Amino acid sequence: MSRNKYSFPEVFIRDEFGDKYIVRRDNEYVLIEGKNEDITTSYSEFYGHIMYEDVVAKAIDLVKPLITRDIIVIPQYTSEEYMNGLLIKNNTKPCLIEVKGFSPMIFINEDEIIDYGDKIAYIVTGKKEVRTVKSPCKGRVVLVVNFPWEKPERYLIVVVRPDEARRIRIRKSS
Repeated sequence: MSRNKYSFPEVFIRDEFGDKYIVRRDNEYVLIEGKNEDITTSYSEFYGHIMYEDVVAKAIDLVKPLITRDIIVIPQYTSEEYMNGLLIKNNTKPCLIEVKGFSPMIFINEDEIIDYGDKIAYIVTGKKEVRTVKSPCKGRVVLVVNFPWEKPERYLIVVVRPDEARRIRIRKSS
């Protein structure tokens, strides 16, 4: 549960345009690099790559809270032929955890299971006190979104029930 070996995940949203796509061919998910105008007409199910932080504005209703569009998260994007991903369907009700403070240290990554009361972060308050942030919910972490331009710095951690984040295998196209 340490972000020392952290690698930035990639996020894809259904029916979104991007610089690369994940398409569904029969029962297989395939990553297609580069912009391709035929994607939207050739495949009934396609997911466009977006900037990681944009997932909040494009696919998460923070008020309800609710996942409003299907999302694929690749926790560790690699150069391998196959990668593992998480598919989160729209209408999923997530647990949203906000971590806000000076110099936050997050202990969890995407695809980890957390339980009630688990230590998930430390923050430094305005009074220079260190506070522990504990999880108010149980489930699978699907997104750890950082907003470094906000002061104090803020993270939004999105957690869903483990059965609401389906593991998928994604093949890179040749």
